[in-house]
Amino acid sequence: MHKLDGAYERINGARENLDGLKPIVNDFAQVVAKGVSLDYKEGFRDIKGKRVKVPIGTASALINQPSPPKLSRLVGYVVQDLRTALEYLVYELACFDAKANVDMTQFVIADSEEEFRKNKWHLRGLTGEHIAAFERLQPYNGHQWTGMIRDLSNPDKHRHLLALKSPVTIRIDPRNTQEILAGRPVDVGSYATTTIAFSDGTPIIEGLEHLTKMTAETLDNFKPEFK
Repeated sequence: MHKLDGAYERINGARENLDGLKPIVNDFAQVVAKGVSLDYKEGFRDIKGKRVKVPIGTASALINQPSPPKLSRLVGYVVQDLRTALEYLVYELACFDAKANVDMTQFVIADSEEEFRKNKWHLRGLTGEHIAAFERLQPYNGHQWTGMIRDLSNPDKHRHLLALKSPVTIRIDPRNTQEILAGRPVDVGSYATTTIAFSDGTPIIEGLEHLTKMTAETLDNFKPEFK
């Protein structure tokens, strides 16, 4: 048994919920794509030496549809597991350094050096070296991923970030050119690329996978300190 086994189990929980989240995001993306209307303009291009009338350009739309409640719930589970894994890390390392139980520890996440100093009391029990290591993981030191975990685990900011965006890009190619020019209906969803993203533009799945990876790497980096 290792002191960080509980933290790693939270990483496992985050990954399991991510696996459950992926098909929900994909299904929602398809719903969004099916609701897209196509805008285009006619033009001419030289194709194999012939001047041919074709639709020109790429049509884009920002579609706002309510996301499935389960999507928001699973995002919350993933983020909470990651935040808890970081809290376990601080607690276990503080107890290890102090050779005693230490209460009210917290993985401090601050936007400035001043804010970090104000909350440094949550890191009591840790050696100066370990406090400095946690300070290097702050958003103001370039680690934006810790700030995103904090914001997504904050109820007020969580609601704001989960005002999801779903920008849609429609690819026009020879397979649907003639149908469009003839005025016939086209299954636009077949040609649409949809990204379900947080309100800051971060794609949900890629963003959460990055947060999970960075949290796991942080545990790995501190694991040798328990010796």
